[in-house]
Amino acid sequence: MPPGLDFFIRSIPFRESEMKKFLVSSMVLAVTGSAYAQSGMTLSGSVYAGLGFNSGNAAVRNTLGGPSSFMFSGKEDLGGGLSALFKLENAFNADTGSTASSTFFDKQAFLGLQGGWGTVRMGRIYTPSFATLALVGDPTGTFGVFTATNLMDSHGVRMNNGIIYNSPGFNPWTYARHGVFGALAHFFGESSTGGSSRNSATGFNLGYGTAALVLELSHHRSNLHTDATLDVDSKSTILAANYKWAAAKLFFAYSDNSARNIISQARTKDNTDLLLGFSYPFARGLLSGSYIRKDNKLLPQNDAYQLGAMYEHFLSKRSKVTLGFARIHNRNPARPHRVVNGYAGTTAANAGTTAITLGMTHRF
Repeated sequence: MPPGLDFFIRSIPFRESEMKKFLVSSMVLAVTGSAYAQSGMTLSGSVYAGLGFNSGNAAVRNTLGGPSSFMFSGKEDLGGGLSALFKLENAFNADTGSTASSTFFDKQAFLGLQGGWGTVRMGRIYTPSFATLALVGDPTGTFGVFTATNLMDSHGVRMNNGIIYNSPGFNPWTYARHGVFGALAHFFGESSTGGSSRNSATGFNLGYGTAALVLELSHHRSNLHTDATLDVDSKSTILAANYKWAAAKLFFAYSDNSARNIISQARTKDNTDLLLGFSYPFARGLLSGSYIRKDNKLLPQNDAYQLGAMYEHFLSKRSKVTLGFARIHNRNPARPHRVVNGYAGTTAANAGTTAITLGMTHRF
């Protein structure tokens, strides 16, 4: 028996004999059971700190950016080909030491079961469509100053109260894709009135992966209920691919996005997004870039395109120095899209249309 446990048990009043028996049994099971079924929790993450130089009507010119994260994750072999798995991931700002949002595990928080039949996860999870954009179509993986989410629809990113099934061809633990695969997800609504359809979302994807090619199609539908006059249904479809061509890797993404206020029947969104990108090993690093175009079909027009590039110089397997650039060209300067980006150290209130970043990342 571990030191101190015997003293703690003897300190429980004898008149509470039933409670004592319960505590003794629970503690013995907790201590001895850990020797038989340890999940092996891992702490991992990345820390970024760097300079952001912003222009193009930016309210903040020179600043520090520090989008970083840490994650607790674990996987336990249950036998019979089954595994239990979990991830708890927090985003924080290395430049201030503050959490990125009021939700502590704001990036991911899920528990799941994995077997030969696929994987089921429940909790705060990435939507299938955002996973398609980030893991297939975007050269930065949405980790860089010219991330696709500067201009493209983000397809919900991650949502609460979710349950998702991934077929065996996609491994949510490693993000590996091979053969034919798919996913189906539903995110239950968080409205106190009106049923679970309010503020809910549903999505799916289908894909095919080989060593050289990944091709994926995703669809996302969601509802955002604000009040009796604003109840918006949104939908988006995205097709993305990447292809290894010799040493280079080519990226493509195209999405069609729309939304309608079901109270007034007014359209609130109708646009398409196109991304063409690449990455190429260069010297001791990786050079990447992309062109993104947004075509807005509603008036007043605010079409735009973004050009971006980044060079990552690897100091080791875990550390790198990054130089990045992003510029958004707006067709309608009165309704501009801006480089709202943690690497540039900007927010919607102070961002400009051009950003240059120079920073360092360490992964652990």
